[in-house]
Amino acid sequence: MNKTQAKPIKILFVCLANLCRSPMAEAIARVAYGGMIQADSAGIAPGTGPIFPETALILSEFYGVNLSGHRPRHILEFPLANYDYIIAMDSLVFMRLSEMKEIPKDKLFGWEVPDPCGLGIEVYERTALQIEDDLEKFVQKIDEEHV
Repeated sequence: MNKTQAKPIKILFVCLANLCRSPMAEAIARVAYGGMIQADSAGIAPGTGPIFPETALILSEFYGVNLSGHRPRHILEFPLANYDYIIAMDSLVFMRLSEMKEIPKDKLFGWEVPDPCGLGIEVYERTALQIEDDLEKFVQKIDEEHV
């Protein structure tokens, strides 16, 4: 990714409840790519309350991010036309998004990041590492397409 590009790439990460994977992806994208990526996160069935403690712990310890103020939001709360990419965190979310008429299909991409909810802190760590890896591959693909 070109560090001198004029405007950041806008990505909306979407998971089921907006409590684990998509907030992780949002935070990791912001930390790893700074001003080059403007990231947000949403859910197709947003949970209530704060992000899970394991999510908060991983983001705080490994990325220096405090998401204590995070509020789960539904994807339709966002101005979808403003995003360059909408990334579904798994195939179920991808299928649900592809069925929604409001979702711009040309911006929709799918990853396969398993939901770590209730599976212990080690699984959350692996989830964060997988998100890092998937994000790096995604950014590399974007770079190759825009050369």
